[in-house]
Amino acid sequence: MDFSEIPICIEVTEKENLQFMKDLAEALGCTAHKISTEQRQTLHLAAVFINNFTNQLYRIAHEISDAKSINFDILKPLIMETARKVQDMSPYMAQTGPAKRNDKKTIKRHLKQLENEDHKAIYELLTASIKKTHNYR
Repeated sequence: MDFSEIPICIEVTEKENLQFMKDLAEALGCTAHKISTEQRQTLHLAAVFINNFTNQLYRIAHEISDAKSINFDILKPLIMETARKVQDMSPYMAQTGPAKRNDKKTIKRHLKQLENEDHKAIYELLTASIKKTHNYR
């Protein structure tokens, strides 16, 4: 791993330890961020959405593509482009797709294509969330 790309979050109970922890992070070539317990817990929650839930969506996409003998690797450039976009703009601005466009015809077709009820429920939940964020009803 390239430590210069890894942020270090510092939470200390004793103020005199803060500088030592900052110096340690700097020696590793990391960017240090002083955070509170609440901030650390919130950061972990956000990380679960970014990493764990996104990975589960990749797994579902892999399952959907495999079911129709489509090589999942075809989707990898899209995965990389999506990750790259949020480096330059907010996730709100980077959002695309039928839910953002309020494309009811495509959404209906997608729901018909989904055979797995869990996948259908996830699709409906995320579609509703995107529509709500972008003010569609």
